[in-house]
Amino acid sequence: MFDEKAVAVAKIRAKVLHAARCWLDQNNYIEVHGPTLIPAVGDWPGYFEVKYFDKNAYLTQGLEPYSNVFLAGLGRVYTIAPTFRAEKLKTPRHLAEFWRLEVAQQCDFEKIIQVQEELLSHVCCVLLREAREELKYVGRRETDLVKVRLPFPKLTYEEAVDKLQNDGLAISWGQRLDGEAENHLSLRFDRPFFVTEFPIDSQTLFCKPHPQKSGVTFSVDLFPPEGYGEISSGAQVISEKKALRELMTEENIDVGDQEWQLALMQDCPDSHSAFAIGIERLIQWICRLKNIREASAFPRALNDFYP
Repeated sequence: MFDEKAVAVAKIRAKVLHAARCWLDQNNYIEVHGPTLIPAVGDWPGYFEVKYFDKNAYLTQGLEPYSNVFLAGLGRVYTIAPTFRAEKLKTPRHLAEFWRLEVAQQCDFEKIIQVQEELLSHVCCVLLREAREELKYVGRRETDLVKVRLPFPKLTYEEAVDKLQNDGLAISWGQRLDGEAENHLSLRFDRPFFVTEFPIDSQTLFCKPHPQKSGVTFSVDLFPPEGYGEISSGAQVISEKKALRELMTEENIDVGDQEWQLALMQDCPDSHSAFAIGIERLIQWICRLKNIREASAFPRALNDFYP
């Protein structure tokens, strides 16, 4: 079933996960696992609904909000687990079932950015040392990964929008960066880069608002060069129940449906930050794959009921 390229990709994927685990373990992160089935999500889109005996449940989209419980006792944690998204997207960079590496810890926004830099840089160094033949087979030049060094370039969302507008793209402040915008920005860099401080919207609901900049959040996306879309998203998150209840009310989200999440929150003065790396998206970039389906042995996309 596997041709030589698929074998090379599978070996690189295994080495990426092993390298990430080693770095996290060596830096005192504890591997944890949360439930795959979660209770009601209300009107929030993108969740797969399944039957749990006589009740409705949903397939998880990440460790939240269970990471709150783990952090209260452990301080810094990570998980590697499958994730399920029900958006009907049929593109070369989206899967309905994929794997994520998630990291959460008690720290501020700048620290969680630094952790992403150090982790990805370490993974690339390991690949250069241990996967040279596989990288050569998939067409990834060693010089590309050598450039993955700290610090990564950073620009705010506002700066990104200004650059895109100056280059003639039709985008206004408040819009999400679509695939065209992401690709355009990625051509400006020869290594991964961050875009920070996204506006407050449904996708940044749990992100802590910036105290000095109205309308933006402590949020960050990490993009590789060459136009593969973001490989990681992170944020400093809201950790006070009262603040989150007020925000849900402002956004017309039924707080009653989310009481199970609020019950898991641990009101704590320490900052809580987290990020999630899409494993297949990361592999797609490292291996220079045209389609993200090549990053998984049994890909499940929109039309793949039998992967």
